[in-house]
Amino acid sequence: MGGNEIPGALAGATGAGLWTFRSVGADYSAHGGVFARHAMSYFSAGLPCFPVDPRRKRPAVTGWQKPNRRKIAAWMARCGDADGLGVAMGAPSRLVEVDVDTAGDAPLAEALERFGDSPVTIRTASGKSKIWYRHAGEPRMIRPIPGLAVDVLGGGFTVAPPSWREDLGAAYRFLTGGLADLDRLPTIRPGALDASTRGAAGVHTGERNNRLFRYAMAQARFCDDLGALEDVCTTWAAAMPDPLSLAEVRAVAASAWRYEASGRNFIGMSRPQVGEIDMAMDALKAAPDAFYLLALFRRYHANRGAFAIAPAAMSAAQNPPWHRTRIARARDMLIERGFLDVLSDPERGKHRAGSYRLKMPESGHNHLNIPPPSLEASAWVPAGAAGAGDDLGG
Repeated sequence: MGGNEIPGALAGATGAGLWTFRSVGADYSAHGGVFARHAMSYFSAGLPCFPVDPRRKRPAVTGWQKPNRRKIAAWMARCGDADGLGVAMGAPSRLVEVDVDTAGDAPLAEALERFGDSPVTIRTASGKSKIWYRHAGEPRMIRPIPGLAVDVLGGGFTVAPPSWREDLGAAYRFLTGGLADLDRLPTIRPGALDASTRGAAGVHTGERNNRLFRYAMAQARFCDDLGALEDVCTTWAAAMPDPLSLAEVRAVAASAWRYEASGRNFIGMSRPQVGEIDMAMDALKAAPDAFYLLALFRRYHANRGAFAIAPAAMSAAQNPPWHRTRIARARDMLIERGFLDVLSDPERGKHRAGSYRLKMPESGHNHLNIPPPSLEASAWVPAGAAGAGDDLGG
């Protein structure tokens, strides 16, 4: 691929105004990973970018918040094999992303209907969707609309096409539009985010900490880490008539996150979350490798009709960090116990991986017949939690 050639996964981008990679002292476009091949196309389109780990969704470098031409050139040389390309959201890129956290076309259509049409839509490696809009000051909001599995990324970063997920054997790709369409992006439809803070508008002094704590507990299970939960709580609390201080908001978020991280978050639940995983634990309690591999497959392939299992490639990617024969034995145990359907066998001579599908074995056990905890989920706040009772300061 030549220095000015735009890859198919960046359909919609044009060569006009794009750098050649030779302008930074080396031609990385003909070899290396996704970041090395595509970083300058993004930078030339006005999008600050940096290498990321696409599976863990973490930056692979420091200083990613303020990338520039010199930094990107250095990252291309140092992280030449990186298969993830991240783009800073919000003010740096003038982009806000609606992240649709459910796979398929119907959830994408629902999000477009709510937030407005956009020329740029993206399909992730796991089959979920993203929509790009022009940033109009929106913050980073995790699950801002009750009942709608979307995040609004007006800050932080996103994983962009054509980032490659080796564990899924799939790439991020533009469904519609591309880099050439950035100048045509609309803002999010007015009023689309009104429901995100409507409940906070009726919260007054004397109940602020308690209400924020309950909201944080309900949102915690949708957040990847404490930082994400702090973003959610800060956005919601800002809509209160008399907002809490940032220090108080962070204290409440930290308290809620401790309950979530320790598995003690029962707010909004009428019974413990049990079901298929209990069946797997029963069937595989003497085969921990198989149980771990099943959890891995369910994490990445739960919404896929078929997927490949290549023990050698998985071992090389350290996912899981086992020898290929150990991975193969765990896979065979899942087949034997009825957790995997074999759609096509691997062909060793052709170096072709087998194709499989997840399933649950037949069982006569009722794993859901467990009494709920003896508390009212609609009114319970753990004793001693930050946010229990009245305001800390008012």
